[in-house]
Amino acid sequence: MALQVVENAFVEKTLHYISSINGCVSSGLVLSTNTKFPTRYILAVRGMPLMTMDDFQNIRDTNDHIRDIIISTAEETVRIDVWRVGKRPESKKKRKRAKASVVTTCDLSSVDQRDRKCVRQLLLRLNAMPEIECQFEVCVDTALPEYYELELNILDRISLASLESIQHECRAFCQTVRFDFPQKLVRIRCLRLAAPLQRRRKLVFKSS
Repeated sequence: MALQVVENAFVEKTLHYISSINGCVSSGLVLSTNTKFPTRYILAVRGMPLMTMDDFQNIRDTNDHIRDIIISTAEETVRIDVWRVGKRPESKKKRKRAKASVVTTCDLSSVDQRDRKCVRQLLLRLNAMPEIECQFEVCVDTALPEYYELELNILDRISLASLESIQHECRAFCQTVRFDFPQKLVRIRCLRLAAPLQRRRKLVFKSS
């Protein structure tokens, strides 16, 4: 099924936005579309640059019909699932998922004892995402004085909506989420709760 003009325009604008991101190699982007579904189509882009949550929000702001954005840093690919024009249902039925206990073991000896609970809760939430089926590796960079940098090597495809939910739940601790596709990593910056906040001065007005 061919895409309509407005759908083609979204595909072109999305590819243009991604190619304009600093560090993106436009010649390395590979675009493909799946239009066989009667009510939706899927846009896939391979060879992605480093992107942030804000980048994906900017893409989502251009189209109210996006069902979900699926991210695979392992494959360096993003899949955008979009309702076709006039095919979006009025209400979305939520599927009931069986709740299962998640067992996670991790070595947090390099993390300040006062921050371990928050880091562990973040990892538990990540491990409990419905898309996660395989084990994933996490390295904690403690070099920065005010932040921890978590480097996640996730093999599964994950939903942007799931990550947004986790970031919101951990918003007092989880600062930024970046998708380093060239390095096949998800990078999460977490605030050191034990570190004091820096005071910043801003010059608002200066009289002559």
